[in-house]
Amino acid sequence: MKKLLLLLFTAVAIISSCKEKESDRFIFLTGTVWTPVSLMADGVDASETLLVNFKGDARFNKDGTGTFGTYTGTWYFNESETQIVLSTEALVIPITANIVELTKTSLKLQMLIPNPENLTGPPINIEMTFTAK
Repeated sequence: MKKLLLLLFTAVAIISSCKEKESDRFIFLTGTVWTPVSLMADGVDASETLLVNFKGDARFNKDGTGTFGTYTGTWYFNESETQIVLSTEALVIPITANIVELTKTSLKLQMLIPNPENLTGPPINIEMTFTAK
């Protein structure tokens, strides 16, 4: 009986140790609600124009769903957790954002998006800064 208990305890310990640990970045991102500080397009405030639908809190749920201002959709990190990919039915293509900063209290994202008024022209440089709520 002691051998069976020891074997069972060992098996549980091995299985528990194999569980993937959440990274600090994952914990930081999913551990709070993010409030926008600035929403910039090519260095100009775009919170009332191009980025108006991103105005409002952002929430990244652990299951890969979330809300991003008025959008509801999904998100995931790239393999190195240096980018976040956001998808929503409201946008034609997923948005890939570079993570400039991610701490317990600060989230800064940067991305290039096609210019909706000039698709053949240079992309628009978007910068979003958030603070933990």
